[in-house]
Amino acid sequence: MDRRGFLVGTSVTAAAVAAGLSGCSDQSGQPSSREAGSGELPTRVPFTVKPDLPEIEGGVPPGYFSYPEPVKRDGFPVPEVSGPITSLLQTGATIAPKSSNPWWQKLEEVSGFTFDVTGTLSADYQAKLQVTLAGGDVPDLVQIVGVPGLPGVLDKYFTDLTPYLAGDAAKEYPGLAAIPTETWKIGQVNGKLWGIAQPRPPAGTIATYRGDMFAKAGITETPDLRDGQDFLDLCEQITDARNSVYAMGADPAGWMVPAMLEMMGAPNQWQNEGGTLTHVYELPVMKDALDQVAQMYQKNYLHPDSASVGSGNVTWWQSGRTSIYLQAFTGWGGFVRQYPAWNVGAMILPKWDGGGPAVKHLGVAGYGAYVAIKKGSDERVKELLRFCDFLASPFGTEEQFLLAYGLEGKHFEREGSDPIRLPATDTDVPPGIAYVGSQGASVLYTPKNEAIVRKQYDYLKQILPTGATNPVLGLYSDAAASSGATAATAMNDLIKEIVVGRKTVADWDAQVGRWRSETGDKQREEYQEALQKR
Repeated sequence: MDRRGFLVGTSVTAAAVAAGLSGCSDQSGQPSSREAGSGELPTRVPFTVKPDLPEIEGGVPPGYFSYPEPVKRDGFPVPEVSGPITSLLQTGATIAPKSSNPWWQKLEEVSGFTFDVTGTLSADYQAKLQVTLAGGDVPDLVQIVGVPGLPGVLDKYFTDLTPYLAGDAAKEYPGLAAIPTETWKIGQVNGKLWGIAQPRPPAGTIATYRGDMFAKAGITETPDLRDGQDFLDLCEQITDARNSVYAMGADPAGWMVPAMLEMMGAPNQWQNEGGTLTHVYELPVMKDALDQVAQMYQKNYLHPDSASVGSGNVTWWQSGRTSIYLQAFTGWGGFVRQYPAWNVGAMILPKWDGGGPAVKHLGVAGYGAYVAIKKGSDERVKELLRFCDFLASPFGTEEQFLLAYGLEGKHFEREGSDPIRLPATDTDVPPGIAYVGSQGASVLYTPKNEAIVRKQYDYLKQILPTGATNPVLGLYSDAAASSGATAATAMNDLIKEIVVGRKTVADWDAQVGRWRSETGDKQREEYQEALQKR
């Protein structure tokens, strides 16, 4: 869709809202009928200002070397709303309250909606969600994470958005319609569409590095790793244990062991052979990976506290104690903006025995905790969707620019067409709302840095086409949501014990047996049943 088409579409939408009608309604004013559980996703209608690097099918987003001249969306502020919007969302640092927050106030003015956020740190969010659900007083917008009995919870408290957004119905909400199709699968449970997720490239874990520290070790270009031995040689070259400098500091259970599994050709969590599932825990490659990471630890390639103080990972990287940082793709650009002198790059990990790059274990195409809409009247659901449509305003619109960068002179200054963040951003950025379909990460753009945009684009272009997805992605297992977390913690604890040498690989099989009896076999049964229905 071109810019003019986008504006025309939203103009029609605004008129429909004012009249209490919707383009996805029949003549009775009700949403058009769609089969429950059909699995139909919204029709994507991209909104793109001409990029410098084109979008490539398979998840490679368009790239921009500068921010384009923003265009204003029609339809905002909405002329009339029925009442304020409440929400329960994951948040980070403490943010200035609305009463003293000009960014928050401006968003309300421009959108026409009054909204409040109850924010909770992601580590505490699941407990907060369960308490909220138990109390029965559910806010209008709620971020959903895995809880026991999730399908029943969704049916009881939240709106099946399939009638409002599936197929061409999404065109009524052009911001939401611009979200990539794969991202909608995150909020889909049992074939019904329950929520809106924040789109991101499905790049999984990436191996970023500090170019300034590599340069001190004599490495001036991104390493071209041919096999596992090359990777180990690199770790040796950048490790100086006598001066407390290590190759990396990541929690081995969460980061280095999964990276090793990728290099050794393991499946992405589950292996599907003709509808029969086998977990990576149960395969010989798991023990091979454990053994190799334990050897890395013994050679001081991993920070000695990596298994016990995993939260120190970023601190060690920032202080120059480690050079390699395993992280999500979206973190790459953030560190480039925050620490330009580091010359942050990303390596492509090799197949352990050689033969090219390792097959990347892809993640979901967005942030996994999607946002659901509370059950309500047809008019209220449409009103809440209109607010979500505003929050999902596409890159290149005035609304997205405001959502992402705030007020000029207060939160950013311009260099040409590019916004350069100011310190007030950290205290005023409205909490949590970026999880409601925010499209800043659905493009590649770093202000005043064409080089990093090209690097990210080339990286994704190389790893995404051949990447492997988890075969149970989009399927629900009650065992995984209930007993799965506790059992996974026990597995991760043993992984760390093996890596640091307090246990051995010989202890692994017994723990796998316990995992199977406590949750694994039930997960397998539930996922296999869901696969048959897919």
